Amino acid sequence: MKYLFKSKKLDTTFKAMYIAIFVILIVMPIIIYIAEKEIVPFIILELLFGSILFILFLVNYYLRIIINGNYLIIKIIFVLFKVDISKITKIRKGETMWSGFHKYGTTTKGLIFFTKYKDDLYITPENEEDFLKKILEINPNIIIEKI
Repeated sequence: MKYLFKSKKLDTTFKAMYIAIFVILIVMPIIIYIAEKEIVPFIILELLFGSILFILFLVNYYLRIIINGNYLIIKIIFVLFKVDISKITKIRKGETMWSGFHKYGTTTKGLIFFTKYKDDLYITPENEEDFLKKILEINPNIIIEKI
């Protein structure tokens, strides 16, 4: 069976980070253009920074958490992360966004997954309780910790 979960929308912390990144990425090339009077570096930087902002947009609006059979899949346009649910040993609830090796959460206080291979995963599903119920149906041996 296949279950699809959306990631939570940006919270205040992430909104502040996105606004700061946006301002820096827009203002910096303008300052460089004014100082150097060269259009080529300005265009290159704007294209680069525009690409970064586009990726941030994709992560916020198109990140999907999929349970497909025995696998947990994180996907935007293509698969970013895939793990066998039977390899998950522990899930910690209420973790910060600074936890985990693979960070695909869009808010704070999400879930961090610990596996046998030390591939920690941080995600923030919209409906956390339903998500955990589906995971535990597949692997009831997972330990759930709360912070």
